Amino acid sequence: LPRKQGKSTLAAAIANYLLFFDGEIGAEIYSAANDRDQASIVFSEAAGMIEQEPRLLKLCDILRSVKRIVVPSTGSFYRAISAEAYTSWGYNPHGVIYDELHAAPSRELWDVLTTAGGTRRQPLIFVITTAGYDRNSICWELHDYACKVRDGIITDKTFLPVIYSAPEDADWTDENVWRQANPALGTFRNIDEMRILCERAQQVPALEMTFRRLYLN
Repeated sequence: LPRKQGKSTLAAAIANYLLFFDGEIGAEIYSAANDRDQASIVFSEAAGMIEQEPRLLKLCDILRSVKRIVVPSTGSFYRAISAEAYTSWGYNPHGVIYDELHAAPSRELWDVLTTAGGTRRQPLIFVITTAGYDRNSICWELHDYACKVRDGIITDKTFLPVIYSAPEDADWTDENVWRQANPALGTFRNIDEMRILCERAQQVPALEMTFRRLYLN
């Protein structure tokens, strides 16, 4: 999904579901990203949701200083981690939220987390990202795989690809094209901000690729 489409909010809701409602004792939920600040975005959204719901707040301890939410009754926790943590192999994730995969400096953390759920009944890996530009990356590898699953070239019933993007040959200045790539446009995604950058990009060629990548995927 392009920028400002509610990816982090959706991911936080899923993380909370896995933590409180999925019936997994000792569940380990991780939000992972290139750096701890990025990983903390989903964590902060999840913690904010819990704080708005007294019944959930009574079930857990929110430790913001260490980016962790603990549910003592089930021995479960949710924790934000960064790519610097890939050397730790003690993870046993029930759920992984990987934010902005296009910014991953390498595939180490991805490999650690996605190969660690073998003892779980129903582990879930949930990836959210805008389009990247490096075709020698784990993000491009996953995007290529997702397109092949979507197009029926590969059959993988455990993999759900959801890609919102404008066609490469589409008119990037056409607002109807914007709507193909931006499902939140017209609800909580501000179209005026997109119009301003589009106008600038037509005058400053270097901005065109920024607009196409971040706003049209």
